[in-house]
Amino acid sequence: MEQHGKWNAVIRKIEGLLRLKTFPVAIKFLADEDELKRNKWVRQVDQPMLFCQLISIVRTFDWTVGATVKNISPMCASIVGLIAPLPEIEDGTFRSLVWCKTKEDGKKFESSVPRIPIGRHKAILMAPLVYDPFEPDMSLVYANPAQMILIINALQFEGYERMQFYCVGESSCSDAIAQHYLTGEPSLTIPCYGERRYGHAQDDELVIALSPAHLEKIAKNLEELYKRGVRYPISFCGAQLNIMANLPDTYKNMRDQK
Repeated sequence: MEQHGKWNAVIRKIEGLLRLKTFPVAIKFLADEDELKRNKWVRQVDQPMLFCQLISIVRTFDWTVGATVKNISPMCASIVGLIAPLPEIEDGTFRSLVWCKTKEDGKKFESSVPRIPIGRHKAILMAPLVYDPFEPDMSLVYANPAQMILIINALQFEGYERMQFYCVGESSCSDAIAQHYLTGEPSLTIPCYGERRYGHAQDDELVIALSPAHLEKIAKNLEELYKRGVRYPISFCGAQLNIMANLPDTYKNMRDQK
C-alpha cells in the first residue's frame, strides 16, 4: 500500500524528527457517499461508533476508514457536520446528565461547542496521511507535550504569531476538528474523557488539527530547528556535567581508592 509521493516525504520527515508514536491522520470531507466506494482500501463499520474510535483505528491500526451518518453516533455526527444536534442535546439535557450541574449549564455548554455546518458533506474519509491516500482537507497529529511544543515552534519559526487554543471540556473533536474547519488555524486541544475512554488517547497525548500547508511548514521548519540544536527528545542540561561532588560518599571513596 505504501507509496512515495508528496505526503510520504512530508510525514516521514515529521515522524523522524519528532518520533511520533501513531500515524498522522488525513481527513477528507466528501459531498457524496458513493465517493467512499472509489477508495479500494476503505473499511466501513457496520454499527454506529464514536468518531474518536474511528480516529484511533486509523492512527493505530493503520487502516483507511470511511463513515457516514449511519456509522457515527448522533452526538459525534452533529459535531462533524453530518446532522443537526438533537433537541435533547441543544436544550442542555444531555450534558446535564453527567457534565453539568444544571440543564441551563448544559445549554451554555452546547452553545459553546464549535460544529461543522450541516449540508456541506455526506461522508468522511480518514487514512494515515503517510501513504498519500488522497489530498487531505485537514490532518490530526497526536503527540506528547514535548513533541507538540516543537510543532508549535516550527509553525512560529517564520511568520510568527502568538497562538491561541480552546477547550470546551468534554468534546475534544470539536476543539480540534470543528475549530480548525471553521477557522483554518492550527487547533490544539486536550483529548477529553470520552476520547480517552473510547478513543484510547493516552495520558501523555495532545491533539492538533492542521491544514496541508501547516504540515509542509512544520516539516521544513523542524529541520531548520534541528540544525540549530532544537531536537526531540529534548536533551537535559546537566547530563554531560561532572556531578561527582554531589554523589554519596561511597561513590567518592571508590573514586579515591583508584
